[in-house]
Amino acid sequence: MTREELIERIKHAVMQYAEGADLFDSNPQLRINPATFDVEAVNGSDFLEEIADNDEAIEDEAAADGAENEDATDWQVDQNPDFYSIKEYVVTDADGKMKPDTRAIERLAAQYL
Repeated sequence: MTREELIERIKHAVMQYAEGADLFDSNPQLRINPATFDVEAVNGSDFLEEIADNDEAIEDEAAADGAENEDATDWQVDQNPDFYSIKEYVVTDADGKMKPDTRAIERLAAQYL
């Protein structure tokens, strides 16, 4: 994946939020899987549930013994998504319409690629 492709994925997710902000709760998040670069806009409640699920999976694997279980833990950690407040990646134009903040999105993508 190129940096430009990741930027476009992030912009698309931000536009989903901007066009349907009333469908999200008060803590909308940008979810990025660092292993696959899947990007989506999610509710803050989804964010909290996913953190709890990931922590539980890591704890379960850590309690098990053996190289196979260690590999499973490493895979789980690699798949753990990163979350960012989506509101940090939105700007409002002169007409009051929300749109993606291209500069902020480019800085975010630079952290990955």
